[in-house]
Amino acid sequence: MKNYIIGFLIVCNLVLGSYMYKEYKLNSQRRLFTKFPVIKDKTEHKKNENAQLNLFIFFSEKNCGDCLKIIEVLNTLPDNFKVVGFVPKYELKDEMKLRENTGAMFELRPIEKKMIKFLPVYTPTLFGVGDNGVIYFVLPGVPNEKKYLNQFLESFYYKAYKIL
Repeated sequence: MKNYIIGFLIVCNLVLGSYMYKEYKLNSQRRLFTKFPVIKDKTEHKKNENAQLNLFIFFSEKNCGDCLKIIEVLNTLPDNFKVVGFVPKYELKDEMKLRENTGAMFELRPIEKKMIKFLPVYTPTLFGVGDNGVIYFVLPGVPNEKKYLNQFLESFYYKAYKIL
């Protein structure tokens, strides 16, 4: 009887340990989609104005031309979207050439150390981030996405307005 009780306690410890490990892994994955380092504007938007959705695009001048056509959509978005582009440091040395080749008219910044954790495997990639640092969506830039992206952003903003 004593052996059964010891066996039961060992099994209980294994089940509880695996449950705790699973919860730890899930929480660590959830943490990846929070605390994105949001770049604050010098002119903060007021609470009674439209909520702002931050769009951060990681790209390079070397990305395919069709994939970079989403930049045209990002250039024409209304004021409730704030777009910031992140490019490798060495490409920012000649920013005018970069802007000329890609057509980017939004703010460009180098990829900093605090961004390395969020650096996508594939570029261009677009992150939709709220003011609180929560990542709401991640979209890879693919050919012919230009049509889809505009519709997606309008639809997402309309549906997610209350949580922004």
